[in-house]
Amino acid sequence: MTRTANLRIMGAAAIALMTLARPALADNKPMKIIMVSGPLFDPFFSALKRGADDAAKAMGVEYQYSTIQDPSNAQTEITRALDQAVATTPDVLIVGDYFPQSMDPIIKRAAAAGIPVILSDGPGNFKDLGAVGFVGFNPPAIGTQAGQEASKLGVKDGICINSVAGNPSLEALCNNYVKALEATGGKGKVITLGYQDVSNPQATLQAIKGAMQVDPAMDGILTVGSAQAELAVQAVADAGKAPDSVKIMSNGISTKVLEYLRDGKVAAVFDPQPYLDGYYSIVQAVHHVRYGLSPLESVIVGPVPLTKEDAQKVIDINKQYLGIRGIN
Repeated sequence: MTRTANLRIMGAAAIALMTLARPALADNKPMKIIMVSGPLFDPFFSALKRGADDAAKAMGVEYQYSTIQDPSNAQTEITRALDQAVATTPDVLIVGDYFPQSMDPIIKRAAAAGIPVILSDGPGNFKDLGAVGFVGFNPPAIGTQAGQEASKLGVKDGICINSVAGNPSLEALCNNYVKALEATGGKGKVITLGYQDVSNPQATLQAIKGAMQVDPAMDGILTVGSAQAELAVQAVADAGKAPDSVKIMSNGISTKVLEYLRDGKVAAVFDPQPYLDGYYSIVQAVHHVRYGLSPLESVIVGPVPLTKEDAQKVIDINKQYLGIRGIN
């Protein structure tokens, strides 16, 4: 066999190998990505979607963001949105697993049908559900860190405001805050609000004020979102208390919360970095469909604790890059 013939055979074999190794959708068929996540009136999700938008642009893909419209019926609506997304058989499905009791059976069904599922927040047990990955923050760790820091600041009587009833991850956040206070001789309790109150500041404000009236000795508040932290600052001021007499902490950031942190009205902020949550969810989805690549373990993007010394730097970033570090 001549050298030329050998080269021809080798070339044909190489072409065959390249064809076999060609990633999914290499025929330029548009990739169908659906993300089922939370409502954009919530500051956390507006930053998450900004991250997903930027990642989709960077990866050269489009995706559909599916969410709820009625916060008073959040669990039913997002479960229905997930069911509808699965019925369209997307190439990959990204899911915020906020209500596992109703959502997990659908996630398992999607995975069993061959739809790759990536969890974006939730309990994090993605392998048990048949999903291919998880991107999100660690709520229980936030609760523990917040409770430990509150104890160091002298908090003896704290509350955690949970504005998403039925979400076990946020319930764990609040419960761990209480446990951390109790571990150092303090006490605490969880106040759970309806999710519809996220878009009703007056209802949340009155709930915080009511808790302070029932327990005048309360000296610590942890909120699961930045909007509730802003209202906690207002409640303390309306009660005529000194700004530092109640140690307020926030899971989530906004420009106003950062200003309060800088000025000493908020004691600590834990940034779950939702922008990265959305960004890496899209990147992971594209990598899985195109190349068959997925991280072996969960991708944890938060929490990142912020102190008074960090506040102005993050405020400046918010001014330059709107919506990435938090709602403005």
